[in-house]
Amino acid sequence: MTQLQSFPPLHHTHLHPVQRQRLVELDWLRVLVLGLLILYHTGMLYAEGWGWHYKSTYSSKMLTNVMLWSNQWRMSLLFLISGAAISFLLASQPWGQFIRKRVPLLLLPLLFGMLVIVVPQVYVEANSKGLINSPNYWHFWYIYLDQTSAEFAPHKTLGKMHLTWNHLWFLPYILAYTLIIWAAYPLINSPKCAPVWRWISGRLTTRMVILIPIVLFYVIGWWLYEKYPTTHNFVQDWYNHARSFLCFVLGFVLVRIPFIWSKFASLRWYLLPAALATYTYALFAFNGGSLGDNIIAKEINGLIWSANGWLWILTIIAWAQYWFTFSNPLLKYLNSGVYCFYILHQTLIIAIAYFVVPKKLGAAVEPILIISLVAIGCVVLFEVIKRLPVVPVLFGIQKQKLTSTDN
Repeated sequence: MTQLQSFPPLHHTHLHPVQRQRLVELDWLRVLVLGLLILYHTGMLYAEGWGWHYKSTYSSKMLTNVMLWSNQWRMSLLFLISGAAISFLLASQPWGQFIRKRVPLLLLPLLFGMLVIVVPQVYVEANSKGLINSPNYWHFWYIYLDQTSAEFAPHKTLGKMHLTWNHLWFLPYILAYTLIIWAAYPLINSPKCAPVWRWISGRLTTRMVILIPIVLFYVIGWWLYEKYPTTHNFVQDWYNHARSFLCFVLGFVLVRIPFIWSKFASLRWYLLPAALATYTYALFAFNGGSLGDNIIAKEINGLIWSANGWLWILTIIAWAQYWFTFSNPLLKYLNSGVYCFYILHQTLIIAIAYFVVPKKLGAAVEPILIISLVAIGCVVLFEVIKRLPVVPVLFGIQKQKLTSTDN
């Protein structure tokens, strides 16, 4: 994500002026939430009842309940943070320059990731599940790239192709949403839309910011959840698109309304118990509890689930504003590498687990070892990659300004 630093006066803009003070809490949240992916995706090895690319011989129902907590808001918060970053970037860069920089930053790591980075994940999954018997990894990579290979004939993912993006699905979604906002920006930044922004700024309250998104998430779930469950198939993933794009737009808008954004910290003690209450209900429902089978009970259930995700997003932002009011060298370093860590982490988890799991080291030693090796691997590979010619751009690392990447 770009550094949310001071910008020159925005005399040209008709939108509400973007905050000129660096929002360091977003830098912290981006690092912490993407760092959580290492723990979450390692947890997927052990989460009882949840399928994944590869599973350990150990499993835990309690872990699944814990992971349910972040499952409800983690990616939505990342989309919100990305929308906020795009809001700053569009305000600080010429319209054409923005898209010339942005598309390669997202598209090149995605293409390279699909052709190279995720292949070990596909190999481990195919062999461990008996989908494709190809003990030679290099041969497997060849038939994965060969879109006419007979071995992959039953496993097409898009028409006649069998490429996959696995955990990198976030990149094409962010790219699509960025293109939409970029294309609409000259209009929404025009004098015609200025009254709309003045109306929003004049009437929007923190209560509305809490309640309106909950209603929108509820409507999205009511309308799309059963018809289009989350699959990460870009052209059919309408429920996921609707939720993710809404979060993206909320991030874009909220950082342009400073008097609302700055109030979250003062609400932290109100938001936290509300979020805990909805999560308590989510655990109750997830483990078989029910309010009943009538239509009113079902709608209340949907409304509470919708509230759970948004309340946790607001709670986390509120406490981040309270706690993370500073920057330091560690944050700057992690911000420079977090995009690279995101691209690498799941492949490292699955590849390391593939060798570690059969050794049955124990339910505690095994995940600790995997997490440690993945963290070390991310840092070491980042240090190597950023010193190479050409290669850094394939991992989202910008050589000229390492702290300005964002996904």
